[in-house]
Amino acid sequence: MKHDDKTGTVTTTIQEVAYYNMFLTEAILELLAEKGILTGEEVLERIKKLKSESPVQFHGCSENAMEARQCL
Repeated sequence: MKHDDKTGTVTTTIQEVAYYNMFLTEAILELLAEKGILTGEEVLERIKKLKSESPVQFHGCSENAMEARQCL
């Protein structure tokens, strides 16, 4: 990530944004599970529901991969 102090512009890659979002999401899910608010199974069920309602197709994200959190 690059930050231009003069203009305030931040330049980053899609990969950096994807990793940031992945880590942020994982941290939130772990905290919710630790506090007993949600279980991993509830999260997976919601992901399945949202995927089924989405016009975007997620290729390569099988149910087994989702359960292993390889493509959340």
